[in-house]
Amino acid sequence: MYNGSHMTRILRLLAVLLFIVLIIAGWFWWDRPTPVDMAAYVPGDSLVYLEANNLLDIAGAIGATDSWQKLGPQAGIKLPEQKNSWSSYLVRLTGIGSVPTVVATRAQVAFVMLELSSTGQGDALEFNSQAALIIETHTSERRIKPALESLLNDFTKKAYGNPKLEQINIEGHQASRWTSPDGQRKIVASAEGSVIMIGNNEKAVAACLAVRSGQRPSLLHRPELEEMRARLNGNDALAFGYSASPNAARLISETAPIVFGRLTQITEFQKLLTTGTAKLVGNIGWSARASKGGIEDNYFIGLKPEVLARLRPAFRGTQTNFLGGWELLPPEVFSVTSYNIREPAVAWDQFNATVSSQLDIVSAVVFTTAFKALLAPYGIDDPDAFLKAVKPDLLTVRMEAQSERSLIIAGIASPETLRQFVSRRFGAGAKSEKIGDAELFLSEDGDFAASFAGDYFLLGAPEDVRRCLNTRASHSNLASSSERLEALSHYFEKPNLSSIVTFSKDNERASSLVTSLTVFRGAGVANPTELDRVIQKLPYSVTETSLGDSGIERRTRSDFGQFGFLISYLAPRSSSSPTAPSR
Repeated sequence: MYNGSHMTRILRLLAVLLFIVLIIAGWFWWDRPTPVDMAAYVPGDSLVYLEANNLLDIAGAIGATDSWQKLGPQAGIKLPEQKNSWSSYLVRLTGIGSVPTVVATRAQVAFVMLELSSTGQGDALEFNSQAALIIETHTSERRIKPALESLLNDFTKKAYGNPKLEQINIEGHQASRWTSPDGQRKIVASAEGSVIMIGNNEKAVAACLAVRSGQRPSLLHRPELEEMRARLNGNDALAFGYSASPNAARLISETAPIVFGRLTQITEFQKLLTTGTAKLVGNIGWSARASKGGIEDNYFIGLKPEVLARLRPAFRGTQTNFLGGWELLPPEVFSVTSYNIREPAVAWDQFNATVSSQLDIVSAVVFTTAFKALLAPYGIDDPDAFLKAVKPDLLTVRMEAQSERSLIIAGIASPETLRQFVSRRFGAGAKSEKIGDAELFLSEDGDFAASFAGDYFLLGAPEDVRRCLNTRASHSNLASSSERLEALSHYFEKPNLSSIVTFSKDNERASSLVTSLTVFRGAGVANPTELDRVIQKLPYSVTETSLGDSGIERRTRSDFGQFGFLISYLAPRSSSSPTAPSR
């Protein structure tokens, strides 16, 4: 009797314990984060849309790069080295842990740019944007609201010094607003359920709240978006970005001053960019993933079918001597772009004809004139004649990051035509001098120099041409330096049929990333000199551009990819700091 009742109590206790365990397990299962499509949270007319579905994966990918393995110890920052650890998985599943830790393991993030306007020209170009960061925390509003305010309090104190905090109402929704002492900058934040919306003004947050309440259409279920995701494998990428065709045209028009400089001050050219780009360009996409010890960014710029059909025959690649002309480059250069186009003059003519065919007569004339003016900084005033006189192995070089102009190095196809070009372009008062066995010609105004160095023709700023000729005479060039050649070609697999390949120093972005992360951490770098030495030895980024089946395809491999820029963009900056690091 006793044994029976004792056993019954044990069984009842076990049943109760099992029931409790099942309830807890069921609650955890019910509370587990279910991935959502972040496109449902952003306005359908967003200029730019970026999404990332696992922040720890991004941190792990950056921490695993070859460059971070060298920079991390110098910066005193340790990033996650392994994705999907058991501890992270349990925090993500159960929601047990500090709020920042839970959010970090669960969060999905979207960044949207709703408006963009530019002022200034070239390197002095500045952008004013209306942007928002949307975070699906998969955590209750009761938990995230205090943590959000605490985080933004710390952030704005670092960025603004002594910000003014106010509680405001945005179309019936409670929000917090932090304003800098000069009133020029602000951060506005609101939490609705498990979703956090942070914008740089009230309009940005209001737009996201309107989508959340169903008063404004979202990007969800847009066929063009899904097609771009599939094309760039966006669902399996660390991050994905998209800009729809009409907005892509707006984006190109606003950022055009970076490329076209003073031309954008011409009213006719501004109108052409606004109306003409939409007739040429389709949707734009981006995705990022870990690759070859770094980060690979893939870009796609859609082109209208009729434009693509006319361009494809002209942009055929050729198996040229990929390192042709590199023996003229000094060991230290900022960037080198190699063009792999079978007939440069034909490609030039066909590009002009293709674009002009999509425009009215007046716009076509404006475009042709403006596009020709793009080569003026190189000293080329007759592109057709010049491109017919050179071979496909063509390089453009920027010696320094601050260089205003690039140097052209081209294989010589017609020496006589190029000599006529120099004689006409440089004038009767042109001077000449000998450097080694090569002759350097100086234009009358002293702005340009040209030289015939063996099989190659050089054209650019006098100091750049002299530097290359001295390099040739001393036989101490980039191609002969195994260390510099390795740094330059580290992310480059092998020459292929890409039309354009650009090698560029990425030191500024690496430095901005480290600086931003140390600011987030709240501590400086112990040995800045040693850190700078390490940064100077990092590999060059490599960008390959080609004409694909539906548009322009670009692949960039670098130390940290666009994540370096995005993290630096989001980091707190003092009023004396630039609005964002340059590319």
